[in-house]
Amino acid sequence: MAAALPLILAGGSTLLSASQQASAGQIAQLESNVKSKQIETAAAQREADRKAGLAEAAASQVSAAGASGIQFEGSPLSILEEDIRKEEQASQRDIFQARIGAQAEQARGSVARRIATGKALTGLLQSGQKFAGIV
Repeated sequence: MAAALPLILAGGSTLLSASQQASAGQIAQLESNVKSKQIETAAAQREADRKAGLAEAAASQVSAAGASGIQFEGSPLSILEEDIRKEEQASQRDIFQARIGAQAEQARGSVARRIATGKALTGLLQSGQKFAGIV
């Protein structure tokens, strides 16, 4: 029994190490998922900020036109329509870039998890080979 103790301890140590590596991979994937959500949330916030800025600019243009007795048509309306078009383009571009960034972050997490799991399995196999040579 005393001769088997080193083998039992080495086996337990190997299993613990493999488990920790697998857990590290799971944590990396969870962290990537959180970062992915943060990327998407930041994009939504930027879109809201752009829309608020656009609404403020529109209100200012309408107010200035009204104060000067100009009807809100023609040139002031064209400027407002162009501002709206630019905001919509910026929002679409930002949403697309955020989606790509989020997907890349999720992929990084998935790869990190697979690598950690692979290292854990490799460590188990190497230890198994060593134990087989001892026994």
